[in-house]
Amino acid sequence: MRHILIIGATSAIATAVARRFAQDGDCFYLVARNPTRLSAVTADLKVRGAHRVETIVMDVRDRAKHLEVLVQAEKALGHIDILLIAHGTLSNQRACEASFEECMKELETNCFSVLSLLTHAANIFEAQRSGTIAVIGSVAGDRGRQSNYVYGTAKAAVATFLQGLRNRL
Repeated sequence: MRHILIIGATSAIATAVARRFAQDGDCFYLVARNPTRLSAVTADLKVRGAHRVETIVMDVRDRAKHLEVLVQAEKALGHIDILLIAHGTLSNQRACEASFEECMKELETNCFSVLSLLTHAANIFEAQRSGTIAVIGSVAGDRGRQSNYVYGTAKAAVATFLQGLRNRL
């Protein structure tokens, strides 16, 4: 039985992954900002065979809560075998059409929050001496596009950070 922490648990990809793991009777700690959608995913996983599902509502941009949520998940599950970070937002505006504040909001969601979570999670996984970290990426981070500049920038930064983290762990 695996102990799985999913951040951004109501995204389509995260839900699909969780459904697959639920069939094996795994335990979950789900984090998302929308309580209604989080309740629906929880009910769905229980029907599909999840052994246990615990949840917390959190906006990932609230970095002050990241360590607290990771510690809560570790306590609730006993340990974390798999961390899946799947949250994100996508603006279809070109960078020159978006305000700087809009760009920063997207970077906060898609980049800074991920780096914060990964930094804290790395310490937990290093102490455990085991576990898997997965982050949903995008080909948008491979090269500049005509639109979605900020999204691509965030995905590229996270991919590079993950490469370094893999070398550390």
